Amino acid sequence: MLVVLTFLTLTFKEGVWAFVFAFSENKDLLLKIFLDEYPYSVALLVILFCHEMGHYIPARIYHLQTTLPYFIPMPFSPVGTMGAVIQIQEPIQDKVKLFDIGVGGPFMSLILSIPCWILGLYYSELVNIADFAQEKNILNFGDSLFTYYTGQWILGPYNTETTTILIHPLAKAGWVGLLVTAINLFPFGQLDGGHIVYALFGESYRKWIHYLFLGFLLLGLVNFSWVIWGFIIFYLIKVEHPYVPDAEYELGLGRQILGYFMLASLVFIFIPVPLSSGETLLIDDIWSYLQKL
Repeated sequence: MLVVLTFLTLTFKEGVWAFVFAFSENKDLLLKIFLDEYPYSVALLVILFCHEMGHYIPARIYHLQTTLPYFIPMPFSPVGTMGAVIQIQEPIQDKVKLFDIGVGGPFMSLILSIPCWILGLYYSELVNIADFAQEKNILNFGDSLFTYYTGQWILGPYNTETTTILIHPLAKAGWVGLLVTAINLFPFGQLDGGHIVYALFGESYRKWIHYLFLGFLLLGLVNFSWVIWGFIIFYLIKVEHPYVPDAEYELGLGRQILGYFMLASLVFIFIPVPLSSGETLLIDDIWSYLQKL
């Protein structure tokens, strides 16, 4: 049931009421939205499913009791979902198992999101920002280093001050997949990145992880959403990872290379301002407010 609901909220997103009314009033509208958006819905569902399978399969290999993925629909939003989750119902015995379970999810979503984004770019087009100047509800999808340079490579060169990409639904699925991967790779608490960092560095990481968290909070000057994420991490996800015993053997070179690769990928896929609608930086908003006093 949750899969079906998530498919519907992915397909119709903030236009979900149009979907409801279309049954009785405008079936052509329903069909048009579906045909336009189903590449996004199907591709993102596959990305989210494979991300969770990247956790589920190693957990089952290690004989841990684990639920199947729960998809989380999110109507009335530009994305249409809050992702998917599995629940591992017993403690993970050691850091090697923790690493394998933690790294599998973001690795799968990374390798699937990249081709979706790149292939989708070939079906996207460049448009003048001025043409949408009167559209107050138009959302701008922010760039990471990866999305910016691949956009310039495939569609460019273009000036980002006057031109933007009208992205195809498949590219949008790749963009959301990369955003989900980046958030999961944050190196805190029970996030996937937290599992990877803790498995790589062990207990010594507790000496510096809080300083890294303070640096993360500074991103709130760029986009306020990271302040919200800071509260979520501090109060719910936690900054530090709970204790997990060392394994009887080391991670090994292969796992270490994969772990460092995944952490390094965060630098390239992180999106400082994920979504915007003519918004300014938080520091500009504060300055504007002070000027009115």
